[in-house]
Amino acid sequence: MKRSTTALLCATVALAAPAGAAAATGSRLWSSSGCGGCHTLAAAGSSGSEGPNLDQLRPSQSAVAAQVTGGGPGMPSFGGTLSAADIDALAAWVSSVAGGSAAAGSRATAGSTALPPPAQWVRRLQRDLAKLGYFHHAVTGVYGPITTAAVKRFQASAGLTRDGLWGPKSQAALVARLR
Repeated sequence: MKRSTTALLCATVALAAPAGAAAATGSRLWSSSGCGGCHTLAAAGSSGSEGPNLDQLRPSQSAVAAQVTGGGPGMPSFGGTLSAADIDALAAWVSSVAGGSAAAGSRATAGSTALPPPAQWVRRLQRDLAKLGYFHHAVTGVYGPITTAAVKRFQASAGLTRDGLWGPKSQAALVARLR
């Protein structure tokens, strides 16, 4: 599995103030999955540069659980490889140490969370890239070949690695250009 793929998976883990065994399980899953190789999370001593900075993103437990379960842009679904209990433990631990908000039913779809559901996030990215002249198609919420090509064009113009993967450096460049 690609490092950035694992990072995006881990980025969706959220917050619920876990205690005892659940916190230990969440921390263990973070480490064993390699999430810190891509994501920044101070409590885990991680300073990855490919995935979102979870200390800044502060995702909710439900957002993390939904992303880990279903996957998203650049991130595979782990719903078939991790148990529901493991996903919940990871989501609760990440959200609690990142300062996100707890949400009842962590495996529920993300509603009002710091990290929007994947399709919602992709639609926002597509609209922002369209504002800047890099995306010229219908806003669908699908991170497929058309969006990947637009991201690569944007990355090239921003002097970034032209890999088509959206991470903190791409996000920072986008925010700066949208100001």
